[in-house]
Amino acid sequence: MIVLYKVDEMYVDELAALFEKEKIKVQYFSSLNSLLDQVMNPMIIVTPAIYKKELEHIPLPIIPIMITSWDIQEYVNQSKETSYKVIGTQDEIDWLKRSDSASSFVLLKDASSIAIDDSTAYIAPIWLKKELVHIPLQHLNFVTPGKAVLINIVQIAASMLTFTEEVIRDRYQVDAILDSDHDGIVTVDKDGIIKLVNQHAKRILGLDNHSIGQNITSYIPDSDMLRVLKTGVVEMGDLATVHGRKLVINRYPIKIGKKVIGAVSNFKEITDIQKAELKLRRRLHENGLETVYSLEDIVGRSPIIHSTKKLALKYAATDSTVLITGESGTGKELFAQGIHASSRRSYGPFVGINCSALSENLLESELFGYVEGTFTGALKGGKQGLFELAHGGTLFLDEIGEIPQRIQTLLLRVIQEKTVRRVGGDKIIPVDVRIIAATNRELELEIKEQRFRADLYYRLNVLALDIPPLRERLDDIPDIVEIFMSEFNKERGSIILEVDEGVYRKLKEYEWPGNIRELRNVVERMAVLEEGSVLKADNPFIPFMKEREVTRQAGLKENEQHLIVHALEKYDNNRVLAARSLGIDRTTLWRKIKKYNL
Repeated sequence: MIVLYKVDEMYVDELAALFEKEKIKVQYFSSLNSLLDQVMNPMIIVTPAIYKKELEHIPLPIIPIMITSWDIQEYVNQSKETSYKVIGTQDEIDWLKRSDSASSFVLLKDASSIAIDDSTAYIAPIWLKKELVHIPLQHLNFVTPGKAVLINIVQIAASMLTFTEEVIRDRYQVDAILDSDHDGIVTVDKDGIIKLVNQHAKRILGLDNHSIGQNITSYIPDSDMLRVLKTGVVEMGDLATVHGRKLVINRYPIKIGKKVIGAVSNFKEITDIQKAELKLRRRLHENGLETVYSLEDIVGRSPIIHSTKKLALKYAATDSTVLITGESGTGKELFAQGIHASSRRSYGPFVGINCSALSENLLESELFGYVEGTFTGALKGGKQGLFELAHGGTLFLDEIGEIPQRIQTLLLRVIQEKTVRRVGGDKIIPVDVRIIAATNRELELEIKEQRFRADLYYRLNVLALDIPPLRERLDDIPDIVEIFMSEFNKERGSIILEVDEGVYRKLKEYEWPGNIRELRNVVERMAVLEEGSVLKADNPFIPFMKEREVTRQAGLKENEQHLIVHALEKYDNNRVLAARSLGIDRTTLWRKIKKYNL
């Protein structure tokens, strides 16, 4: 929209007609108050140069109307004046001097003191008519801008319009974002003059609506913003009491190169932080975006599980991507949750997804979200993806080896650029997410067979954590069974107070191909079949379990070394293929190679 502000009626119609020819909407305002009522609408203001000053506090582009030397010369030629002086504002005279150095000029502020010379004509723009009432009309000649000037103004305004609408819209969006922020935000220039302040800062610091343009020391005499302006050093987590409010304050210098040109401070009341944390924790729990397990919940006394937990705790201290490997049922998600719970992101969401459980299109929309109308059945308003939901926290990608290659490409881009774009949308959304991935596949083999991208693998495998199978930590079985029995007692109201040592002995004789998940199922069945308060070794399920193990493991246990040598020879020492043919994972094969010194 184009606004004509205090444009003289002698040429307002002509100017409006020129804009109308360009199909540009025009509105006319003669008072500042009426203009201010419309200031939220994107606009360009066209006004005589003399009124620029009263509009300078309005953050909108202003195109001044000024007469040119051609307008003056045309008037002089028609009136046949031989001697004349031009009266104008500083801007107008500076403008005229560029093209007509021969004319004599009088600044408007000096016009009241000039001695009228009957032989001299005094020429002024038409909009100065009300400013020069002290000069007799017979000595004054008013000039209107010519059509060339008006056409030029229309062309400039039209070329600026689209860009200006975007800039102004963005500016108001920034203002809205700042006011919606729960932090108080204040920025100052290099001299400590307040340049921006949001509503929360006004409330917390007691600032009024006229604080912009004032020095910060007028409100906070010993403001630490001045120190940041001087040192250029970031200050984080400062605790201070201002006007009786306890605040946590961060201060940042604003720099161009190495030069400090200002500073910004954001702050929050400590009580607000406590309330927000409590609310977030409650919402995360309700939405299932909170971890259930910690590393301490992973029981076991064996050296191998102890060292695995110790390594996981080290990984929790970083933000790097973790790739958890291990057979199915070993507890990979428990370790993922434990790493998140021990990290600095523990107060953020933990979002998990099984990548093998969804089709390609559904997995894409779940991970990245979608915009409204992307496909039939899409939710109104679109849907956040899991990356957005996990912002500030951890995204756990289980069965990462199962994702299609097209999704692998999209996932790689998100990891590299730390941004996500919803399906069907063009808006780029920044995300701050730590990724923990898990797989029971041999990804090196998947890469060799071109089913998994090597570059994605190296992005995921920054920190590697291999979870040992249960058969390599058999001494942990009693501790694990105790946990399961406690859970079953609570769920069923049954009371099994004791587990016979013979049960543990028999459980340790089994190789547990299904690992802890299989152990849980076995213990649950035994608990259901047990009639007393002691889980006994003659439980009906024990013989079945033992018989199945004998059938499964006879070949490998009787001639294990020979089978391993044969498999390595058959697959030309390719441990991945050899392990797969033996029905064991690569890590287990590596340990057995060391055991037999092969």
